[in-house]
Amino acid sequence: MYGVRQDVTAVGRALSGGRSAAFLLAVGLYAGTAQAQAVAVAPKVSSADSADADDAADDANNAIVVTGQRQRGSVATEVPAEVSIGPAAIRALGAADLDEVFQDLAPEIDTSGSGIARTAPAAVVLVNGQRIAGFSSVKDFPPEAIDRIEIFPEKVALQYGYGADQRVVNIVLRSRYHALTLLFRDTLAPDNWRGIYRAKLDLVHIDDNSHWNIDLDYRHADPIFAGSTLAASPDDDGNTPKHTYATQDDHLTTSGSATRNIGGVAAELTGSLDLDAQQSRPGLSDEDGELLAGEGLSNLATGPLTRIDRTVEAQTALTLNGKIDTWHWSFIGRLDDTTRVTRTDPAADVPGLATILLPSPGLLGHRCDVGIDTDCVSTNTRTASGDFYLNGNLASLPAGSVTASLRTGFVFSGIRSDSPLAPQGTQRNRDEGNAQANLDFPITSHASPLGKISAGINGELRQLSDFGTLSTIGSTFEWSPIEPVDILATYSHQQDAPSLVQLDEGALATPDLREYDFVQDNTAIVQRIDGGNADLQRQTSQIEKLRLQVSPLRSVNLQLSAEYTMQRTRNPIASLSAATAAAMAAFPDRFTRNDDGYLTAIDVSPVNLDHRDQQQLRWGINYATPFGTAHSDLSANGKPKPPARSQFQIALYHTWRFQDDVVLRQGQPKLNLLDGDLISDGGGTPTHQIELQTTVSTGAWSADVNAVWQSRTTADAGLLSQDRLTYSQGITLNLRLQLNLSDQVWLTRRIPWLRGNLNISADNLLGAHTKVHDSSGAVPLAFAQSYLNPTGRTFRLTLRKRFR
Repeated sequence: MYGVRQDVTAVGRALSGGRSAAFLLAVGLYAGTAQAQAVAVAPKVSSADSADADDAADDANNAIVVTGQRQRGSVATEVPAEVSIGPAAIRALGAADLDEVFQDLAPEIDTSGSGIARTAPAAVVLVNGQRIAGFSSVKDFPPEAIDRIEIFPEKVALQYGYGADQRVVNIVLRSRYHALTLLFRDTLAPDNWRGIYRAKLDLVHIDDNSHWNIDLDYRHADPIFAGSTLAASPDDDGNTPKHTYATQDDHLTTSGSATRNIGGVAAELTGSLDLDAQQSRPGLSDEDGELLAGEGLSNLATGPLTRIDRTVEAQTALTLNGKIDTWHWSFIGRLDDTTRVTRTDPAADVPGLATILLPSPGLLGHRCDVGIDTDCVSTNTRTASGDFYLNGNLASLPAGSVTASLRTGFVFSGIRSDSPLAPQGTQRNRDEGNAQANLDFPITSHASPLGKISAGINGELRQLSDFGTLSTIGSTFEWSPIEPVDILATYSHQQDAPSLVQLDEGALATPDLREYDFVQDNTAIVQRIDGGNADLQRQTSQIEKLRLQVSPLRSVNLQLSAEYTMQRTRNPIASLSAATAAAMAAFPDRFTRNDDGYLTAIDVSPVNLDHRDQQQLRWGINYATPFGTAHSDLSANGKPKPPARSQFQIALYHTWRFQDDVVLRQGQPKLNLLDGDLISDGGGTPTHQIELQTTVSTGAWSADVNAVWQSRTTADAGLLSQDRLTYSQGITLNLRLQLNLSDQVWLTRRIPWLRGNLNISADNLLGAHTKVHDSSGAVPLAFAQSYLNPTGRTFRLTLRKRFR
């Protein structure tokens, strides 16, 4: 039997003799670090006062807007940025790294409002206006290393060779920055005393011609155990191990990147290794046992079980950016290797959950021998890709230059899965060649009485070995009648193939789960099956958007925006997790009932629906301003800092959904997900959603408030829809207060080494979670809070210390 417990020390041994992808990753990290050491001059260790002075100087410089010339690190486009966020607002978020910054800025970055189904990544990420291999290469940078963040509409993604449904986020790094940052975080959930911990180390060096970073990040979350557990198989001492409401999570990431200019070419080498393990114990409570006994199904209880889910992912990438005359070019090559192995054993056969569990990198490429080991499921994926991109001016017209962007590339990928539910195993390979072109034509300039008008066309062809030719065509129209007003209309018609994971992920069965039966109007104990579906077909989407952006005051950083989106999708890929009459009529093989009509199993692997139509309007405001008088505080050694003003920033968005209709199978009635129908057991689609993100920053402290509210939804239940369930979410409110200890002169004079940032956070302060009740006000057992939101509110203490 393949051992489920790996000694953490095996990480080093496996890296030295592991499989091909792990070896390639190690070589990439070594080469990148060696390159950085060879080309970067070791930074002089400066005082914390110098570091704080640099930050204050950047804030002061960022408050000055220079017109008539392009800012450093800007995106090569005439399309104005929708939002530009300065360094003070970024640091005020109190985030540990760029990954958390993006989470906090979700209202600004993701305009879908979580209502429009999308298969493309949420955003394209650029660094200093240049293409990179992916967000993973910069996600660990500390907020202090960022000069500003700019957010652009989808038209800019086309100009950089990406999809028509992706927004663009440009990260501009500071021109010079070097620091070692240590982070320690302790999170506590008072509702159940769950502990969540994080330790992080970042070493970053940035100068005019190069930058490099090394990151080590460890996270741990304790499990939450149930108060009582129904025993189908006690241990040898007659005890019953308690089942879990929340898993124990351990995650370790090692990553690095090195970038430098070599003869006019910016070369970047990145690599990362992710080790992830989840331990859980599926099982039933005494309440579940009573439910099964009442249905005469006590023999279905199989738990408690012990499940260990381990994932190892290795990535390495090479990115080149250069310029030929007036044409910009780039090349991105990537190698990815991922292995996921899941074991499920009777809890009585496993001593207990390990305090810390991390998989060995040697797990890469491991396969379960399901002929011998029937408790093991594995999925292995490998991808090698590369693309070449070219952008420049094609011709000159009276109103300006015709710009063209061309991209061509390849993707070789494969997947292998082994599961007891498919003893023969499944394997699939996919070879892809693709090409994309985008042309933008200026029609009039701002000097025209009509204002500035431009139009664009784009298209993409993808040749897949398993799905044939897929095409995308689209167009854009932009009109700026006066400079503060910009109107952008986009259209795209695209075909997408299901991913290899959607097609062939290993099937995994999980018993003893609560599921609400919308037909019988009661809670059932079922076995759920997750995995891939080899019968999936391509889906086709038609997306139309109309966006209005207004900057009414030239001297004020204020943007008003509104965006209307209409999306029509044919053969959309979705998972049906709600046991409704409509779902059972459309896909009867996905639901299993016994002779008495009780629901006993549900298959939530993805399927193709007939079509889905959605419409929404998202509008909002983004405002930032300095306030107060410029002040120059004294540092701990009595030296004055550069003068800077306090900063205030707010982003407020409202999403109003007009339509979300879906037809599961041709000939079946249309379901209205906004009014009583649903395809997910999490409820229908809320009509309204409001998102708020605001920060206040001074030299000594900063505060951030993040809140989300959505309207309630309903779902009909019962054979005759005689009952109606109501889903309500409440307000999810997150608060953060960050203290700059270096500015607490009274403290640093007494304890000179105590310099850094102290962050006090309250996440989900109001304890919001999906609350479900029927028409009588009763909460069905399937929607108990312990199942839907076992963690509840959390309070977090983070200490970040920078060494410069």
